[in-house]
Amino acid sequence: MKRIGSLFYKPSSKNAGEDVPKRWSLFRIIGKALKRTCTALGAMMLLSIAISFFMLYSLGARGPEPLPDEMVLVLKIEDGITEIQTQPSFLDPFPFMQPTVRNVTKALNRAAQDDRVRGLVVHYKGGGMNVAHIQELRPAIKRFRESGKFSKIYASSFADERGGLDQYYFASAFEEIWMQPVGMLSVSGMSVEMPFAKAFLDKIGVRGEFFQREEYKTAMENFTREEISPENKKMLGDMLGNINARMMSGITKDRDINMAELGMLVDKGLLSGEEALEKGLIDRLDYSDILLADIREKVSGDPEDESVELVSLPRYLHGKPQDGSEKFSVGLDVSSDVALIYIVGNIVEMAGTGGNAGADDISAAINDAIQDEAIEAIIVRVDSPGGSPTASETIRRSLVRAQQKGKKVIVSMGPVAASGGYWVAANADYIFALPSTITGSIGVVMGKFELSQLWEKLGVNWDGVQYGANSDLWSANQPFDAAAKERMNALIDVTYDAFLSRVAVGRKIPLEELRTIAKGRAWSGEQAKLNGLVDSLGGLDDALDYTAELLELESRENLKIIRLPRQRGRLEEIIEMLGEQQVKLSFLNKIILWFERVHSSQEDFFESSVYRSDLEYLRQ
Repeated sequence: MKRIGSLFYKPSSKNAGEDVPKRWSLFRIIGKALKRTCTALGAMMLLSIAISFFMLYSLGARGPEPLPDEMVLVLKIEDGITEIQTQPSFLDPFPFMQPTVRNVTKALNRAAQDDRVRGLVVHYKGGGMNVAHIQELRPAIKRFRESGKFSKIYASSFADERGGLDQYYFASAFEEIWMQPVGMLSVSGMSVEMPFAKAFLDKIGVRGEFFQREEYKTAMENFTREEISPENKKMLGDMLGNINARMMSGITKDRDINMAELGMLVDKGLLSGEEALEKGLIDRLDYSDILLADIREKVSGDPEDESVELVSLPRYLHGKPQDGSEKFSVGLDVSSDVALIYIVGNIVEMAGTGGNAGADDISAAINDAIQDEAIEAIIVRVDSPGGSPTASETIRRSLVRAQQKGKKVIVSMGPVAASGGYWVAANADYIFALPSTITGSIGVVMGKFELSQLWEKLGVNWDGVQYGANSDLWSANQPFDAAAKERMNALIDVTYDAFLSRVAVGRKIPLEELRTIAKGRAWSGEQAKLNGLVDSLGGLDDALDYTAELLELESRENLKIIRLPRQRGRLEEIIEMLGEQQVKLSFLNKIILWFERVHSSQEDFFESSVYRSDLEYLRQ
């Protein structure tokens, strides 16, 4: 009787009792390894699904957790503040959710008007924060303080590896600064270091061939020079000086300290807790449990009162408002729809993965705003160092079309809006930048890395055929020849002229005057304001205030913000993520089947027609 195997059962061989030596097979080993890899990936997927659905069911069953009648808000910062949330991926289905600038400012603005909120405590655990983000958060913290509520910040130490004057600049906005007794305070000024790798690349036979317009467009000089260029040194020095002066001015006002004395402390750089307390830079050296008792006493009069509720900012933001309704509302009858579109990361044609800003998705979102008659204005939040000129032009053109259809376009610049990040903003009706925003960089750089000397060192000779004098223009195996250089210079001139003309029209700056401002030079937001590249200094809240005024509304509370592209819910993200992985796992499964077929006829496999058909099978 024939014994039939299945997925869960395989019949033993008739010769099971005999000692038959197993034939070693590379294909068998690789096939088993791939099969086990797929099994592990499948288990990870199932675990992720189970956890996700459990969390979603739990949240859906409970709904928003009711907020207490009296509370103190708590925000823990352990890896900085981000612009937008990290999207889940297969390898990281539950990424660490950093607080976003918009959510923190929105929660603080709301809490300032909420009688249930008594105060705010920030537990700062380090991780560094962008100065522009700090400049956006500080006004929200001060508005919160002006409402009569207390604000405290606590850290074990304000001197982690990424700490400096910027950390203290953030802390100085709070009413009280607490630090552990053995902690240290870093108030060192700003500095920039960068590697210059030309000598190393020369040793291994790699050469960077890049063309730039103009002298301050220094993006690739790390690979073409052995030290910083005079132009780059001046540009960075001027920007750092401007940003550092702005921070020191803010600190002296917040802490009521003399500028000259603060300058001496900045030169010292690092202070002990006792020194910082003596100089008035912090208010108290103590421990977190003492801080908790101090908060309880401030709220209820009893330092042992455990009924004082601490509520995290995310919970507060998603909880029910003071009037008990499902959503926070100021109860205003007159409102307007406004689209909020983010351009975050390198600007590319299609986003894919890696945190890039895809022109296809962004232009589609702008088109949705154009088609929606209820949307009266588009606010574009830019945090991008640039990228593809063609992708940047696609986004810019979409915003121009929105203006032609009667939509107002307002740009809010985050930490960076340079090169292509400025290109997309140039035609906006109004541009806001934070004082420390890095913007401008109106210039172009193009080129390639050339490896011919590396191949020579390795004894590798590349040869081939070509059709067209410049068909090998982008080949990394040979340098640009005279004809290729002529083409590169012509193309870079066309791109630079296109950049200049769009900025000149958008900012209403005469072309010759703009040439003196451009030159590929990056500016701080404050410098850009003086040069006419932006209209006002301020963050997203200021852009919302301006938009409300432009639409003749009472305040930003009258704006109904519609985030575009529409943000997927957690379940949608997981389903999309699993859909992508299904394709990957299907391909891996095909590879496994291919290896099994190889093993079954290994001796004559490569001479047979089976080999050809299996290649076609893998290509499906």
